[in-house]
Amino acid sequence: MSNKIIQQLLAVKGLAIECPKPDCGKHIPIAKANLFSMHGDYPVHAQKNLLKRLEQLQDLIASNKEQKLKLAKDKKTKHLRITGNAQGSNFGQIAEQIIPAFAGFPYTQEECRPMFKPVDYLVFLNLARGGVVKGIKFVEVKTGDNGLERNQKQVRQCISDKKLHHTVLP
Repeated sequence: MSNKIIQQLLAVKGLAIECPKPDCGKHIPIAKANLFSMHGDYPVHAQKNLLKRLEQLQDLIASNKEQKLKLAKDKKTKHLRITGNAQGSNFGQIAEQIIPAFAGFPYTQEECRPMFKPVDYLVFLNLARGGVVKGIKFVEVKTGDNGLERNQKQVRQCISDKKLHHTVLP
């Protein structure tokens, strides 16, 4: 029955079909459309297309399984990562506060003034040695491979741009 319908469509002169691709808008003469019945044998090009789509489907199913396994694994280890990150952050905050007491710290402890947010220390160079301040340094202490936060980068940029001011309030 379907082959008869296809033959009737092919017999109509000037009949065209619209391209099935979205936003294509082209019209194709029906004779060039390679019509076939889904109840009979598929032409070679249709078989290849179906096999290609079947492979894509199998790939998607496999990828979906991998994603589900990864999600389940991540769900099981999430609390460990949160705990580890919190402990690392806590250690970093403690280290920031005691670091001037260590021998390897390049500034004299008496010259350091803690701020901690957004800059860890202001160091008044030479204050402890002679009482005459020869410079002021903004010091940020980082542990591990942590980088500067956004507002710390802004502070650094203000210093680089020499946007520093001194104000005395009454």
